[in-house]
Amino acid sequence: MLFPEEIRMMYTLQTTPVFWISNHGADRVSPSDLELIADMISSFLKKSKNPVVLLDGVEYLIAINSFIPVFKMLRDIQEWTILNRAVFLLSVNPVSLEEKEMALIERNMKDLNVQEKNPR
Repeated sequence: MLFPEEIRMMYTLQTTPVFWISNHGADRVSPSDLELIADMISSFLKKSKNPVVLLDGVEYLIAINSFIPVFKMLRDIQEWTILNRAVFLLSVNPVSLEEKEMALIERNMKDLNVQEKNPR
């Protein structure tokens, strides 16, 4: 788990918004506020040139909100990225989801199957 400032420094992001999905800390967004998360992503996609969205920790969102509301939000984000010619990267640990849930996500997204180089 990396803090927003660590992400900014690691990838030299100066103007790109980075938000912490948490109930604590600065630059945070509550994990229970899916509408706000979706609105922030939609707004970013509309105003950015060649936008890329990375959503990490979807398992946490599912634990807080349950699968169906999060899946609906992911579908909305996916549609917005298509309409805005953007890239949407979703980090998911398949072991943390039920087989049916993972199958729904995989059916709707291209699997890059990238493994973390330095697991913690």
